[in-house]
Amino acid sequence: MKTPTTYYFLFAVLLFTSCKITGLTNDFGKLTPIEKSKIIALKTFENLSKDTIYKINAIQLKEELLKYDAAMVYEFTNGCSSEFCRPLKVYEKYAQKHHYKLFLVMNGFGNLDRTLSQNFTSPLFAIDGDYYKKSFRSVYTQYFDNQLRDKPIKDKEWLGGLFFFEHGKYVKTLNDLPKED
Repeated sequence: MKTPTTYYFLFAVLLFTSCKITGLTNDFGKLTPIEKSKIIALKTFENLSKDTIYKINAIQLKEELLKYDAAMVYEFTNGCSSEFCRPLKVYEKYAQKHHYKLFLVMNGFGNLDRTLSQNFTSPLFAIDGDYYKKSFRSVYTQYFDNQLRDKPIKDKEWLGGLFFFEHGKYVKTLNDLPKED
């Protein structure tokens, strides 16, 4: 006779083998060869192409943020359907209106096609999980966000995906764009 534990195990095996799970890791392995060819490690912020995705860590980004009076970093999940996720063009318009230098940073590659199909002009960056020596997206994203905020790397407090900076100094994090009058 099979125990309830056996049934749970069989159900879990069926679940994992019958569906494509995204978001646990960076999902690079699930990309097509063409999508993979678009992703490279960032060497410099000069002459960035909209057709390339640049792997980046928070230290590189913070160094670049020093060059701008005001900057906004939007760290996002491709294909997000939350009420706080908007088309990338919305963030571009907000940044332009308020004179922010915008950095669009993906936290993984799952559902990349949903991002690439949008109409936007900014270059794309992606958190380099290898830099943090972590394969789980939630962990390397936490490390990246904390480094941006000058917090201890293992701090578990999540405030949102919009980071604001003035002269390279962290100002605040929000989970949505501020309401405009």
